[in-house]
Amino acid sequence: MDQDFLEPGDYELMKRMRLSVRRPIAGFATGEQRSPVKGGGIEFADYREYIPGDDIRQVDWSVFLRFRKLLVKLCAEEKELTLMTIIDSTRSMNFGNPDKLGTAKRIAAIISGIALENGNRAGVAVLGPRLREPVRPERNRVALSSLLRAIGSIEPLASAEPVACLREFADRYGGKCVAVLVSDLLYPEWREVVGALASSRCESHVVQVLAPEELDPALSGEVTLVDLEDSSEVSLHLDVDTSRRYVETLDAFLLEAERLCRTRGLGYSLVATGTPMTRVFHRDLVAGGLLC
Repeated sequence: MDQDFLEPGDYELMKRMRLSVRRPIAGFATGEQRSPVKGGGIEFADYREYIPGDDIRQVDWSVFLRFRKLLVKLCAEEKELTLMTIIDSTRSMNFGNPDKLGTAKRIAAIISGIALENGNRAGVAVLGPRLREPVRPERNRVALSSLLRAIGSIEPLASAEPVACLREFADRYGGKCVAVLVSDLLYPEWREVVGALASSRCESHVVQVLAPEELDPALSGEVTLVDLEDSSEVSLHLDVDTSRRYVETLDAFLLEAERLCRTRGLGYSLVATGTPMTRVFHRDLVAGGLLC
């Protein structure tokens, strides 16, 4: 069955967790998800400085009497959010035990389930030669079973244009959703991909998925490395010095990936395949700011 990639505990995560939304998101109907959008909601959210033309009734006079500052109270409206999970299905994701694509699909399914459980919309996009959308969220709220079937059917693709796909995504969903990219970022243009996602003006998060064999390769001696994207081969003699340089290069790459995401206003989480999903969601994705 298409849903066999999930485990029973994954459904419990869908019920217990919520998306953490930091920025105002426009363009959605009233729903159940609390979103920090100014307007007619009654729950207090934050303050901002008074601007001429603001409703004087929204000024917090107790704050003015104490600090001599005109501050306007902002309230939280209940908004229906749209979550778009973008799955990288390039050939490099077909690596590891368990493989990265399988882990990405589980993460995408659980996050989408969380959105649906909280009364929101959810859709799925796939990076390929062009942006493919097995599940589009624009109209009726999709059923969880349909979404899981669509995610379960995703397979590795022989070719992909990640930058073009993210630019297409930005044109289509700019400023209108919460976007989560699940990818290993193992392609030369990964910086452009992050930049294209940032330019979408969506509240966005990158979940970088890597295999333990990539994070800490247990190799030595004469080896042949095969690039899963273009099938090119490189022969190496792996000694202690080569392994050390690999770890240093990987650490620098991961640090730069996180730093670039943070600089561009994106959330970031690193996930190793094989990590229990309870730990991924309660530790990695909460610490990265995606969930609460």
